[in-house]
Amino acid sequence: MPLPEHRLDIVNHASVFARDKLDIGTRFFLENMPASDEPKHIIDLGCGNGLLGIAAAGTHPNATFTMVDESFMAVASAEQNFAQNHPDRTTNFQVTDCLTGIADNCADLILNNPPFHQQNTIGDFIAVQMFKDAKRTLKTGGELLVIGNRHLGYHVKLKRLFGNCTTLASNKKFVILRCIKR
Repeated sequence: MPLPEHRLDIVNHASVFARDKLDIGTRFFLENMPASDEPKHIIDLGCGNGLLGIAAAGTHPNATFTMVDESFMAVASAEQNFAQNHPDRTTNFQVTDCLTGIADNCADLILNNPPFHQQNTIGDFIAVQMFKDAKRTLKTGGELLVIGNRHLGYHVKLKRLFGNCTTLASNKKFVILRCIKR
């Protein structure tokens, strides 16, 4: 799947979310991806095909990356896509449930586009677990950036968990939220 507007070319293995086209939430996140020259450890939590981490690698040239997802096919897609779009960079790929097995207090930035459905079940239980794991995994001062459908009300849960939550960007359908671990 070529994404010329982002100078990326992405492949998706079977069963990977948004396999045939760029989903509109990810597109909005890419349009609002913050940039930094500071060396950081960035985690793409629920990486899917790796697009958020791949884009962040372009805007964070000195960062190290960890890409995690529960799906073997998603992680295989992310690994292939990262190598194809950033052949000179290395990253860590891990199949895991949320951030299980990832060290506490190790990340400076976590990017997250959480699912709000798993097969036929709709709810925020996976997102909430991702948020809890993100807080544990972030260093003090580290940031969690979350994109979600506006109607999901993630800001309430994030503010309760982190004690803070600001809106980085929003449109009629989506909101990008920023939390800082204190």
